Amino acid sequence: MVRGFYKLGTGVMSQNKALSTIANNIANAETTGYKKQTVVTESFGNMMITRVKSMNSGAGVQLGGNSMIRTVSETASIHTQGVLKETGRNLDVAIVGEGFFALQTGDGVAYTRKGDFNVDEDGYLTQGDSGRVMGQNGPIRVGTDNVQFDSNGNVYANGQVVDRLATYTFADYKQLVPIQDGYYKSNGGVQQINAQVRGETLEGSNVDMAQELTNAIAAQRELQAQSQVLKMYDTVLQKATTEIGKLN
Repeated sequence: MVRGFYKLGTGVMSQNKALSTIANNIANAETTGYKKQTVVTESFGNMMITRVKSMNSGAGVQLGGNSMIRTVSETASIHTQGVLKETGRNLDVAIVGEGFFALQTGDGVAYTRKGDFNVDEDGYLTQGDSGRVMGQNGPIRVGTDNVQFDSNGNVYANGQVVDRLATYTFADYKQLVPIQDGYYKSNGGVQQINAQVRGETLEGSNVDMAQELTNAIAAQRELQAQSQVLKMYDTVLQKATTEIGKLN
């Protein structure tokens, strides 16, 4: 019965984490370049179950293994392509297919699919307040907001090529560590590629609202069911400790 407490208790925690992740997906459904996240669980604390030795046998008999709990091992990002939306804004650009833009930040290089760029007061191409956009020759300086991009990632300022967008992929996307919604750091495996891009376009999130709402309902029902059974376990154990102990 105590094992049931472990399983139900950790089940409640896992479902709470799942609901939190789903809520974050829904909140970022309209965020440019956002990639949906999902909770991954795994068995934890495997143990061997052994039959107690009998009078005729000096050793117990192993019956098999059992996991005490399942716990959240990670929150994984799903890196599928989001919907491409034409904006008509010349500083917007989207990657078509695989790849990430690179940003020079105060904490090193960050990677993102967000292409809603601006020009800072020093004339550099930036992505919001997150950092300067990296090109083949370092941070891209355009010196004007009259900027265009061709499909190969070349950056034009006042009709002249000034650089080419530096785009990257990863041998293993598990090396990408989320630092905030839509931004990542890398633990290795970075590979520079010549990604195809589309100007005056932004990539939306890859969140399917209908699917997320369905997942939220299922997780909520599972959480409620586990919570109710957990209360039943608590009531039975209370009786076991307060009433059974009184028997003579």
